[in-house]
Amino acid sequence: MGLGLMSLGIVGLLAGLGLSARWNWWRLPARGIPILMYHKIGDPPPGSKLKKLWVSAGQFWQQMAYLKKHHYLPLTFFDMLSLQEKGRAVPDNGVVISFDDGYLNNYEVAFPILREFNFKAVIFLVVNAVGKDNFWHDPQNEIRIPMLSWAQAEKMQSWGIEFGSHTMSHIRLSKLGPKTIQEELDSSRRIIAEKLRKEPVSFANPYGNGQDDQAIQGMIQKAGYRWACSVHQGKADLERTPYCLNRIFVRGDDNMFDFHLNMTRGKARL
Repeated sequence: MGLGLMSLGIVGLLAGLGLSARWNWWRLPARGIPILMYHKIGDPPPGSKLKKLWVSAGQFWQQMAYLKKHHYLPLTFFDMLSLQEKGRAVPDNGVVISFDDGYLNNYEVAFPILREFNFKAVIFLVVNAVGKDNFWHDPQNEIRIPMLSWAQAEKMQSWGIEFGSHTMSHIRLSKLGPKTIQEELDSSRRIIAEKLRKEPVSFANPYGNGQDDQAIQGMIQKAGYRWACSVHQGKADLERTPYCLNRIFVRGDDNMFDFHLNMTRGKARL
């Protein structure tokens, strides 16, 4: 009997260690604002090798329901700029729901769910892809799918969705010379402003490339952006690292326990 109890105890200990290796439940709650990073909302097409970039409509609805239940307040970067200009702090329950690239499924699938919950969000557009497809993806890994149009972006903006820049062509900035980097930053901001009649204040580095490069950060600031998002996992410090904000990558294989840990600890996985 004693050996049986000991065996059960060992099994329990091993199970606990396994959970600790997979999930960060043991971490203390993290400070900062959670900036959720999504890409595609819906079901991945056959042959997709980037399934972690796809969050199903059901998953997305559950995650938005979690935010509503726990009294989170979705904000845009325009909202935070307004608070900053008034000398007011971002509320402790603030959250940013962001999407990279600007896929049509953000409009067709995510947008109705956001409206259901009365939530704002931010979409980082690849300007040369608007109304076209995700031309930067290798079709051997990810099928080409349609992107949202300027008319759809305008409709979303009228409802409260913010549009930021994800460059002109979804290129790795560190592979470019300084002049070309500045053109990618300046032109994308100018065209978004012309098409949507509102100058973007937010930027996201494609692939997270160049996010830690202080020279590139300086060029992002020079272009007129007030914040830039990285792909570093964790909650963001708006004041300390405005041009390298952490984000929380929401994966397609996350469950709701993952999502809870992301929202409270800043990361679910080691």
